[in-house]
Amino acid sequence: MKNGLKRSAARLAAAGVMGAAVIAAAATPALAKGAAELSAPSRVSVGQAIHIKGRATDDGATDARLCVQERSGKSGAWRTVKCGPMTVLPLHDATVDVKIKARHRATIQLRGVLYGYDGAKGGHPFVDRTTDVKVVHVR
Repeated sequence: MKNGLKRSAARLAAAGVMGAAVIAAAATPALAKGAAELSAPSRVSVGQAIHIKGRATDDGATDARLCVQERSGKSGAWRTVKCGPMTVLPLHDATVDVKIKARHRATIQLRGVLYGYDGAKGGHPFVDRTTDVKVVHVR
C-alpha cells in the first residue's frame, strides 16, 4: 500500500510541475521579432566616400526611422549622420542610405539605430534596437 501511495504522489507532483510549466509559458509575453543591419566598407582611402546602407524591421513597432551614427576612435559620443525616411512597420523596412567623405586618416565606428515613435506620425522617439558596430579604417 505504501508503494501505491508513493506512485500516486509522484504522479501528482509530476502533473503539478507540468501544469506550472504550461501556465508559465502562457504567461510569458511574446517578444517582438526583428532585425537591424548596417553595411559599410572596412577600408577606404582619404578623400573617398564611405557608402553606408542599413535596413531594419520590427514586428512590434509601428512608426520607425533608421539612423546612421558615427564616432571617431573607440570611445566618445555617437553623432547622428543621417536618418532614413519615417516608415510604417511591419509592412515596410526602415532603410537608410548615405555617403560620407573620409576627410583624414582615422578609425571610424558606425552603427545603425532604429528609433520607434510613441505617437501616430511622430511623437517622442525611443531606441528600439541597434546594429552591430562596423569599423572603417581610413588610410
